Amino acid sequence: MEYHSEHIPLGVINQIVNQRNLLSQQLNEARKTIGQLQCEKSDQKTNSQGGWCKQASTETGGEHMTDIALVKALAFFLKNKSIGSFGDGPGAYKREILKLGLVKSYTSFDGAPYCEETSEGRVVFMDLTIPQYGIQQFDWILSLEVAEHIPKAYENIYLDNIFRHAKEGIILSWAVPGQGGLSHINNQPLQYVVDVMEKNGFTIDQSISKVLQDSAELPWIKSNLNVYRRHQHSTNSTFKDLFV
Repeated sequence: MEYHSEHIPLGVINQIVNQRNLLSQQLNEARKTIGQLQCEKSDQKTNSQGGWCKQASTETGGEHMTDIALVKALAFFLKNKSIGSFGDGPGAYKREILKLGLVKSYTSFDGAPYCEETSEGRVVFMDLTIPQYGIQQFDWILSLEVAEHIPKAYENIYLDNIFRHAKEGIILSWAVPGQGGLSHINNQPLQYVVDVMEKNGFTIDQSISKVLQDSAELPWIKSNLNVYRRHQHSTNSTFKDLFV
């Protein structure tokens, strides 16, 4: 019998991982259905998990804003890298970055229950308030102005999702207290964000952060965006990777 780390049979590990991944996918699909039902039965622009309803989630709905000036700087920084955008809205960043032909790949996810329709297929639904498994790891995770929409009760789950899927680092912007916006329910000061990232193995890169900030035009992106590089690695990465 083939064994893996800690003398656990590899076949048992694979079975557990496959079952966990399937449960995660099933829960995600259920959340999409529930989110759509909540949107249809309410005149609110968001559902209980922070996902934006149909009109709000469109690129022309008046709520999403894309920092086009930031796109080129992001594309050059992420040249030849795989990107996972967790909370990509209507997928405008994906569309514009891919036009430049610099990145290796760009995969978009969002918690808006109609995002697959309103993004014209650019974005895949993913509820960031539940543990997400069975998704590939990416060199870099991009999550711009997403965290403030996540209910505080689910903040740790959201963070675990972005931590677990980032090989090299995370580009994150998180609205600060007092910053207005649709369903801003979990704004946090920058030092809080820096401390959380550091505690979980990601250190702020001040120099690259400033380059991206200076390239941005939207004032909240200029203020909130930072680059965090992974500095903590498991002593048994092969075993750990089975559980991503």
